[in-house]
Amino acid sequence: MSHFGGGIAPLTQAKEEPGSGPPSNPPSNPPSAPTSRRPSFAHMQMSGQIPGGPGSLSRRSSLASGPRPITRAEFSGPPTPSLLSRAGSPTLPLGSDEAFGGGKAWGDRKQPRHGEFIGSVDCGTTMKECINQAVEKLEWMGWHRDSVKGIGITNQRETTLCWSRSTGKPLCNAIVWDDARTNALVRTFEQKLDEEGIDIDDDEEVAEDADGAPPGVELGTGGEESAFAEQGKVDEGLSTVGKAMQNLGLAGRGKEIKKKRKGNDGLVDITGIRLSTYFSAIKLRWMLDHHKEVHDAYEADDLQYGTVDSWLVYNLTGAKDGGLHIMDVTNASRTLLVSLKTLAWHPPLLRFFGFKPSILPRIVSSAEVYGKIHENMDTPLTGVPIAGIVGDQQAALVGNKCLKRGEAKNTYGTGSFVLFNTGEDIVRSKNGLLTTVAYQAGPDSKPVYALEGSIAVAGSAIKWLRDQLNLIEESGEMDYLAGSVEDTGGVYFVTAFSGLLAPYWDRDATGTIIGLTSYTTSAHLARATLEAVCFQTRAVLDVIESESGVKLETLKVDGGVTNSDLAMQLQANIGGFNVARPSMRESTALGSALLAGHALKLFGWDLAEPNTLDKVNTADVHTFEPELPEKDRLKAIKGWERAVSRARKWHTSEEEDEEEDKFEEESGVHKVY
Repeated sequence: MSHFGGGIAPLTQAKEEPGSGPPSNPPSNPPSAPTSRRPSFAHMQMSGQIPGGPGSLSRRSSLASGPRPITRAEFSGPPTPSLLSRAGSPTLPLGSDEAFGGGKAWGDRKQPRHGEFIGSVDCGTTMKECINQAVEKLEWMGWHRDSVKGIGITNQRETTLCWSRSTGKPLCNAIVWDDARTNALVRTFEQKLDEEGIDIDDDEEVAEDADGAPPGVELGTGGEESAFAEQGKVDEGLSTVGKAMQNLGLAGRGKEIKKKRKGNDGLVDITGIRLSTYFSAIKLRWMLDHHKEVHDAYEADDLQYGTVDSWLVYNLTGAKDGGLHIMDVTNASRTLLVSLKTLAWHPPLLRFFGFKPSILPRIVSSAEVYGKIHENMDTPLTGVPIAGIVGDQQAALVGNKCLKRGEAKNTYGTGSFVLFNTGEDIVRSKNGLLTTVAYQAGPDSKPVYALEGSIAVAGSAIKWLRDQLNLIEESGEMDYLAGSVEDTGGVYFVTAFSGLLAPYWDRDATGTIIGLTSYTTSAHLARATLEAVCFQTRAVLDVIESESGVKLETLKVDGGVTNSDLAMQLQANIGGFNVARPSMRESTALGSALLAGHALKLFGWDLAEPNTLDKVNTADVHTFEPELPEKDRLKAIKGWERAVSRARKWHTSEEEDEEEDKFEEESGVHKVY
């Protein structure tokens, strides 16, 4: 998977034998061929990569490839398909495998803190390039392209895109998951939640036709009527933020609201997640309020919204020529617009944020045949079915085979994400964790849920040490530098570059280094950086254990930071549990492949029967065991919590308003409605 896009995992099959995985792949000495960087935004992902082979791809990816930042003020006219962006932090985050030398990175593209970054990436060309490179590599490994029976897609969650239904082209730049430009907007909606609350009525979910689309609109085929046309038109005039939060009303429903909850508790009751810059609805609202192209398409009923999976599938299945407009349940559960109970778009939430149903994709399961790669993609895989879609962190849960209640994984990439399988039970946290859909293994299967603790900064802190402080030249030097001292010398580094996520949820927290003395060295700071994600992981798992009543014995791990033996030993020491690291750690790609294989009934894989996956990815699992005495562990954790208390509530609402004004002034992107 990619931190700025999606991964496409091809499934090959020569001979189907129940209980077995794909045959092992040959040659040890690849033919000479130029290596190519992994394409941006969407790329092929394969387990069993053989370094140096044709099309050998690095894990680092970016949405941008321009020589310098370009602000919106410098760009006239609506963006073309080749223009996508992220903004809101000084440089693009570290690719997860780059953190400890897992892949050669692209050159960094630096950007102003408040500027909007636009890079020239043609998504259609990129997808073709990915497919072509993957097929080339498959053939070099001894497989024929006809052996590809299906593909699974895994993608960066929450990242939000808008495109034109009529042209199939993006209408503005994508906003990625950790972009914090929407802070002021979150405050506005928080005030609305506190003053008026949110409607809660489980019977008001958007009804679906037999094909899963809301009545009155064929989501994914360009229907132009509102899903509630027969009950009265949704207000089609896009409003200001204030008006958008009024009751947009599905006029004529004539239904009395049963309950109303105030504050974030109401949102958590419905969606399992809380109001934050992190989730998609607030990003979409910002786009509608700041981009004329998006506003005009909304008014003309020409707007289609989606997360990265939606965009990839739309293009792979034909784009404007009948491309599917869908979103899987794991991605939908991260939008703030879906009920966890029904897995359907929730009308009170659409009214609250000011969206009409016609812009929404059809929600689908994580494992089914959605469609086939369209001939207009002009690739060797034309006609191959797309059979699995899953958000990256849920994909890693499946890829780590955490299929039983009580099993957990942590992915250490740009950020860090702990997921704990709660089975078919919706467990709502009272202590700052998120409740999310883990996966749904088919349209007729019951969904599996998870508790999640999201940590905003992990590998990106290592990049900060490299690029901003110049403490290291290459990310792979971290182990040597941090390992040159026995401890941090009392230094704690709270890596709250964009606030703190779970379990603290404090967007006003700031990055803080505390405990410095005249004896502090760069090695102490490097070690404190590695420990920071370990402390936050321990904090998340403490909450999970207290709320689930299950004590975690072993944490399964993946992601680029896991290339560091030191980081994993520190995690075992601070966590007080075993850490299991497989040799093949492309768990997101593996998870999407397992879901696609399940849908296509390949290799005897059945996610409802975890024992059918016993032979998958079992080689060379390294287990790190705790080596720190409990007394020392508790002392270190107490010091961490004291450091966090110093970092919290640093920023004020007045500062956020000033930042919003500065962003608009510098970028030329102004609130227009």
